[in-house]
Amino acid sequence: MGNHHLKPILSLKKKKNKNPNYINEIPCPVCNKKFKEDVNPDLFNNHVKECISKDIPKSCDLYSPSQDIIFNKQIFENIIEYNKYNPNNYIDMRIEDKINEIKMCIIKKKLENENTIRIVLNRDYLLKDSIQKLFNVNFYQDWKINFFGELSIDSGGIIREFFTNIFQILEGNDLKLFIKSENSEISYILNPFLLPNKENLTYCKLIGLLMAKAIAQNITINICFNKLMYKMILIEKINFEDLIFIDSQLYKSLKNLKENLELNNDNDNNFNLLNDLDINYIIEMKDCFNQIHSLELIENGKNITVTNLDDFIKKRIDLLIGIYEPFIKQIRDNFYKYIPKDKIKILNSNELELILNGRPFIDVEEWKSYTEYKGIYNENHYVIKWFWEILSELSQKELSNLLLFSTGSSRVPLGGFADLESNGGFLSKFTIEYIEYNKNIKNFIKAHTCFNRIDLPCYINKKELECAIKFVAENQILGFGME
Repeated sequence: MGNHHLKPILSLKKKKNKNPNYINEIPCPVCNKKFKEDVNPDLFNNHVKECISKDIPKSCDLYSPSQDIIFNKQIFENIIEYNKYNPNNYIDMRIEDKINEIKMCIIKKKLENENTIRIVLNRDYLLKDSIQKLFNVNFYQDWKINFFGELSIDSGGIIREFFTNIFQILEGNDLKLFIKSENSEISYILNPFLLPNKENLTYCKLIGLLMAKAIAQNITINICFNKLMYKMILIEKINFEDLIFIDSQLYKSLKNLKENLELNNDNDNNFNLLNDLDINYIIEMKDCFNQIHSLELIENGKNITVTNLDDFIKKRIDLLIGIYEPFIKQIRDNFYKYIPKDKIKILNSNELELILNGRPFIDVEEWKSYTEYKGIYNENHYVIKWFWEILSELSQKELSNLLLFSTGSSRVPLGGFADLESNGGFLSKFTIEYIEYNKNIKNFIKAHTCFNRIDLPCYINKKELECAIKFVAENQILGFGME
């Protein structure tokens, strides 16, 4: 078994606990050998790895839970039993190990629901159809998506296409659910003037379900939620620094003012400075039509001058939480319905964002390093050299569209291109397969998103190849030239 497949099983805390139920012996999940509670973590993990190498097939990969379910179940039960009495054991865990633990929880449920369920959805009524059907199917079965009237077999590519399509609808202008944040990074925050009616709350429930399913089936989602949303989903404390995610200009102004006041320890001067600035208990927020609205932070706030900046900031944060919480609660409750809260709470908001959205930057050199070739193609073939030369000149948006076309997802997995997977959880590298060039027809690039593979005709000149790549890269192509 290669070392890259082995993840530390436990990160034991050398800490006494007065709880009478505290476990003072940790059994090896493979051979059941007992270890004392203060065992060196490396010793414990090395022992388990030796047991694995003897008794477990070499294809076992803790990071890919579809492989060797029985062994993963043993690890899962051991971790759950240990951490039951060690709630702080997650602090020093690597993000990969946290993901493993969450997936072990999902695997246990899947063991009871092994069958795959096929779901037929209508592209023309995708949102309505999704709401009617997805809440009524077994979450813990593997979903296979088919679109009504289309002949296709979902081996992972179509469900990823579905996720892209449904989130495009949810973030789109028709529903008015989201607005873009006022900062340098493109992210989406809920529309602050959204009505908390049954329809909008149902959309939020659907988002919670889809987020949970994305984690369960190793899918990255293409809508980049604002960091504040992830913090609220995890019920993390919202503080002054988090205002940067909503309005970076407002944050910078408040930060500069706050620092100046802190440097000046004279309360009277600070009071006078705030008076001179004439800041009132009122803020401005944009709606989904880019119209600016004034909101009072306290009653008659437009006529009351701020004399305590910390109080103003606190009320600003309280207002944000009050606006978003009814909708975030629907997302959170439905998310936790499928992935238990005690599993998700081991993550912080940055980690949850990485798991759901993947890595934001596409590195062409990394992409190239983890690519395989079929047919007569190899890294030295002239068409392949042209291919990577053209990609190196594309923008991040164009690369994102090309990745979406090729894999069904526009984001790179958390582990990078090395961890590119099929929907079933198996490692599946990006692959370029040779296709003979036909002078009598238009030669398009064809994608097999289920396998992260493209069929690349052996173009006779670089310009024609560039046109074919640009056609894909400049358009978000779904359902065309894809399988």
